[in-house]
Amino acid sequence: MKTIIFHEHTTSFSPSNRYVSLFLKTFIDKIERTRDYNLDDELVEFYVGLAASTNTSGPAHGMCFKTYALDEEQYTRVVLREEQAMISQGTTGLVTWEAGLRLADFFAEHPDIIRGKRVLELGAGCGLA
Repeated sequence: MKTIIFHEHTTSFSPSNRYVSLFLKTFIDKIERTRDYNLDDELVEFYVGLAASTNTSGPAHGMCFKTYALDEEQYTRVVLREEQAMISQGTTGLVTWEAGLRLADFFAEHPDIIRGKRVLELGAGCGLA
């Protein structure tokens, strides 16, 4: 887990502190239920410091990085800087919508449909351009 949390990609394009704090809380809770696993002191210290300085109650807001995996085998990723709230600055255009991710997955599984073409999804309700 330390390898993921402190990985160069994660530190360069860090998700929100709220997300990391809630993720680590869930991870630590699950580990504590396992008898044969010891928690890493550095990871616990990182979580405690983050949890003490992060508000995890109420709605999320502010910009953060989100990483979407396109291809697990080649480790192809798309990193976007997005608003955490669904509606921000009077628009819904600062977030990636689930439908856009499904559209991207579809084209990844059927590349011959768009091979040699340019695709722009804009304002069709998918949210991924």
